[in-house]
Parts: sequence; C-alpha cells; structure tokens
Amino acid sequence: MVIARPLDEVFAFVSDARNRPSWDDSVGSEELTSPEPIGLGSTVRTRMQSMGRDLEIDWEIVEHDPPIHQRIESTSGPFSTTLVYDLGGTPDGTTVRFSVTGHPSGLLRLMQPLIARSTQRNLDKGFARLKEVLEHRV
Repeated sequence: MVIARPLDEVFAFVSDARNRPSWDDSVGSEELTSPEPIGLGSTVRTRMQSMGRDLEIDWEIVEHDPPIHQRIESTSGPFSTTLVYDLGGTPDGTTVRFSVTGHPSGLLRLMQPLIARSTQRNLDKGFARLKEVLEHRV
C-alpha cells in the first residue's frame, strides 16, 4: 500500500500505538505503559475485540529503526503474536508493509485458519482506513 504522505510522518503515526484506534476498528484503546519517548523497549497495553471476545494484550517494541521498521511482540494475551511494520519512501509517498504472525496453541491452534481469515479482513479494512486518515490530515 502507498500512502501519499512523507515517510517520517507515516512512521511517526503508525509507530505510536496510541493512534491505532483512529484507524483500526477492532481496537478500543492503546495505552503507553512506559515513559516517552516511544522506542526500543517501550510497552503498550491494547484493549480490543477479536472474534467477539474482549481482549487485553500487552506489547513490547523489540526493534525500532525510524523511519523504516518497527517490530512489536506480545508479552501477554491469548497467544504470542508479532507485529512488523516496514516502510519505504517513494516518489508518490510511503509504502507500508505490515505483517502479523500469531502462534496459537492448544485448542486455539485448531482455530488458526479462522483466526487468520478474521485477522486479514480486519487488516484490509484497517489499512484502507489508515490511508484515508493520513491522506486527509491537515
């Protein structure tokens, strides 16, 4: 996906999890649980809904390379999850690549295909909204 905004601006927005509720409908709130500035080792608490369940997940930023890369790993929640943002500058703005990798265990492992489809639908909607939010900012 290409967002018609400068690389630094897009990275600053997506790397601050507190902005996520403005573009991801599944997220009710994101709270920074460590001191600013946001960077390597910062922690965040997410309150969200997934597949009809209310969840609270804690995260830690484990890689932070502004303005091109951030990796976040869950430290709590129903199963371990990794989020990765990779950004690049283009003449038209900023490319954004995002991946989420989850490792469900036990009975949740049987639901992995359903979890993957639900997550992909949410990502597709969320990133369309992210593009809209950033491109229409003043």
